[in-house]
Amino acid sequence: MMGDKCLQPPLPRAEPRIRVLHDDVTIDRYRWLRDRKNPDVRAYLEAENSYAEQATAHLAELKAELVAEIEARQLCGGAPPPFQVGPFEYFQRHEPGLPHPAWWRRPVTGGSAELVLDPNAIPGAEVFYSLGVFEPSDDGRYVAFSFDLIGDERYELRVREMARGRDVWRDSGRAGRVVWAGDNQTLFFTRERTDRRHHDQIVRLDVKLGNTEVVFEETDERLAVVVRRSDSGAWLFLDVVTTCYFSVQHGAAEVWCLSADEPGGQWRRIVSRELGHEIYAEHWADRFLFRVDDAGPYWRLVRAPIDDPSPSSWEEVVPHRAGVTLEEVHVLEQHLVILERESLRPRLVSRLGSGQIAATIIPDEPSCTLKVGLSAGGSYSVARHPFRSSKLVYSVSSFVTPDTFIEHDLADDRSAVLYQARVPGYDAAQYVATVVMAEAGDGVQVPISLIARRNRKSPGPVLLNAYGCYGKSRWPSFFPWPSSMTKRLSLLDRGVAFGIVHVRGGAELGRPWHEAAIRDRKRITHTDLIAAAEGLVEQGFATRNGIVIEGASAGGGTVLAAALLRPDLFRGVLAEVPLADILDTELDFTMPYALHETAEYGDPRITDDYRYLRSYDPYYNLSADRARPPTYVDAALDDGQALYYQPARYVAQRRFCAADRDPELVFRMWMVGGHGGASHGPGVAEAAAFKMAWVLDQLRRSSG
Repeated sequence: MMGDKCLQPPLPRAEPRIRVLHDDVTIDRYRWLRDRKNPDVRAYLEAENSYAEQATAHLAELKAELVAEIEARQLCGGAPPPFQVGPFEYFQRHEPGLPHPAWWRRPVTGGSAELVLDPNAIPGAEVFYSLGVFEPSDDGRYVAFSFDLIGDERYELRVREMARGRDVWRDSGRAGRVVWAGDNQTLFFTRERTDRRHHDQIVRLDVKLGNTEVVFEETDERLAVVVRRSDSGAWLFLDVVTTCYFSVQHGAAEVWCLSADEPGGQWRRIVSRELGHEIYAEHWADRFLFRVDDAGPYWRLVRAPIDDPSPSSWEEVVPHRAGVTLEEVHVLEQHLVILERESLRPRLVSRLGSGQIAATIIPDEPSCTLKVGLSAGGSYSVARHPFRSSKLVYSVSSFVTPDTFIEHDLADDRSAVLYQARVPGYDAAQYVATVVMAEAGDGVQVPISLIARRNRKSPGPVLLNAYGCYGKSRWPSFFPWPSSMTKRLSLLDRGVAFGIVHVRGGAELGRPWHEAAIRDRKRITHTDLIAAAEGLVEQGFATRNGIVIEGASAGGGTVLAAALLRPDLFRGVLAEVPLADILDTELDFTMPYALHETAEYGDPRITDDYRYLRSYDPYYNLSADRARPPTYVDAALDDGQALYYQPARYVAQRRFCAADRDPELVFRMWMVGGHGGASHGPGVAEAAAFKMAWVLDQLRRSSG
């Protein structure tokens, strides 16, 4: 038992609702928690927060110690390199005492810096602030930026005229990607019409006139739209995509183009959705480039004349190679740069116009995050790099290497480090990162990226992170989630190893890795995590009763489902903003992403899909006779992805099913913040310290 043995968890009232679907009866007792305006909902959430604090009161000293350690690791020594747009370079400055860094710029040719955007001056940003985009026009006259002040990811878009220092246009709708045309007064952006996180419109804005016009609208609710500009700057591309998680590593079902210098012209379709393949388009010299999956799931690269980009005109540049994923294509004036990955290790390959390989860049890390270009860091920001240059900037980050920005001159194949983040007190030599393999039940080898202190004794405790959904890859990195090593160092220094299990359902080993665990194969994601935990025990790395699993968002659903299968294997479960009621999510197409996610989980309106989903749904498989390991769950009241009541219903149902209300279950509801929690302030370190203290407490009790 935790803390005071007399402490009793809260239990909200049950309002049973019977549903019969495909001859299966389910009882939902806590649907009423969806009504945020009901004062009883707020009262229950506050009661859970109170219980969480009281149940972990015995960890107060440890939490304070962890908070101090995290805050002592704040970055020092400069800022990442500025990025250039036209005649200016843009950078951030963080003034002491202010919660958010401000954006500044200075002329590339030299001169004084001027303030562009200070988030601290936006009313409400002192509570929560998240950047959506920060996009200057080519000439620097305007800057388009968007922000979220609640956490629900409904980004307000504004355009600022730099000469007058004021905003000349704003839209309070749900804006996404933005891109400037070459005339420096026309802005294209994507917009959502509903609450379903579905960008289905492309809007054209004439900043001088203040006029907007919808130029493209996608009516197929399974598809979304993206607008972007080619690396050359000469073309705009409109992508119709099959995933709500589109990135440069994905492809489009349909592509349209428009000359960037003719923003009022007609968009031209260059790839039709009837082709039946995914394509990512770029522009280089007098050709369009297409990264396409027509020859296989690992992609190939072709080129075609701009006037006739039909498949009959395609000329192969890089062939499809089994096991080598062609992830990204980047273009400089004289160099074509391809980011490809074989197994977990990435590499950059530069080619000349003749096709000759000019340079190959392979990081030393066995598993790491590699990014090309520089980004403003917003939710919809796109990385950029100078086009008329032979110098490519990329960054490397891993479990042991803080974010490092490197400039590589492709003309002479030389590199120079521009910046490396410095963490006070951190000594990389004290830690070792490695990749180990675990055999799944079907014989497939599942990779695990691990880090531990060099002097850690094996076997020992391990915290394992997993995601495994939507074909999204999770790589070791020093700062962003899921690694966040500035926080996890406190676990490593106490003898706990940390690992990311690259379960099927993600795309770390290419598209086949994703497609191996979707729809009626989704449980492979969960059994891969189980196999990884068992493998680490068998290999003498982890103790049998010393494994805690962790997942966030869809990964939260992954760990809850894995614990459903093997509650005996895990000492504890951390489910952060989890997708905890998968079946009901897929049945309610008004919810964010629900319709898109049927491609991942199946469509419960279909009998076989329903029965399979029903077999592992965390919410509807709770019962009095099924054991559960100690579990931490959190959620955010304003979360725009995993809505607050999804985890809340799971917790309430789990307490209802347990005779003692499951006192080993801790639930925290963030009253401020979104899917990623608080944006700034002491709450960030406190949240991390709370979770780490809970993990350490579970491991201490298991060893005891």
